[in-house]
Amino acid sequence: MKPTEHSADASQDALQKFDELMDDFNVAMLVTESLKGHLCSRPMAIAGHDPGMVLYFLSRSDDGKLQEILRRRDVLVCMQGNGKYVSLSGKAQLNTDLLLIDRYWSADARLWFPEGPKDPDATLIVVEPVYAELWDRSGMRLLEFWWEAGKALLSGNKVDDDSLSGHATTRAPRKQGPSRD
Repeated sequence: MKPTEHSADASQDALQKFDELMDDFNVAMLVTESLKGHLCSRPMAIAGHDPGMVLYFLSRSDDGKLQEILRRRDVLVCMQGNGKYVSLSGKAQLNTDLLLIDRYWSADARLWFPEGPKDPDATLIVVEPVYAELWDRSGMRLLEFWWEAGKALLSGNKVDDDSLSGHATTRAPRKQGPSRD
C-alpha cells in the first residue's frame, strides 16, 4: 500500500486497510484538550467501528472527558500493538441514542454500566475522522521494513516510510451538507 492522500483509489485502499487493522485493536488512547488547556490522554475500550474509520467509545455521562469534548470536539485516537500502529485525528460528538448504545454494547461494558445498555449514565463518544495514518509492520511487512532499513544504513540514506507497503495516510471522505462546527 502506497501513500494514500493522492488518489481516490489509494484512499479507498487506505480506508479498507484501516477497517482491517481495527479488528486487531480493542483499546485506544483517546486524547482531548483538558478544560485547563493541556492535552489529556486515557485508555478507552473501543466499543466498535464503522467503515469509513468512524470509532465508538462508551463513557459515563459524568466523566470529565465529556465536558472536554463539548468544549472542543478535536480529538486524537492512537492505537498500537503487534507491529501495527494507527493515529487518527477527528471530531468527537456525544450520543445517548439507546439503539446505538445497544448496537455497540458488550458484556465487558457492564463493569462501568451495571444497569446494562439502558444505563442512564451510558454515553457514546463517536469519533468521525478527519485524517488518519497507519503503519503495519507485521508479518512480511516487518521483513520489508528491515530490508529497506538495511539498504538505507549501507547506503547512508534514510528509510522512506512513504515507499513501504505498510504505510498509508488518508483524509476522511467528505460528507455532503453543512459543516457541524
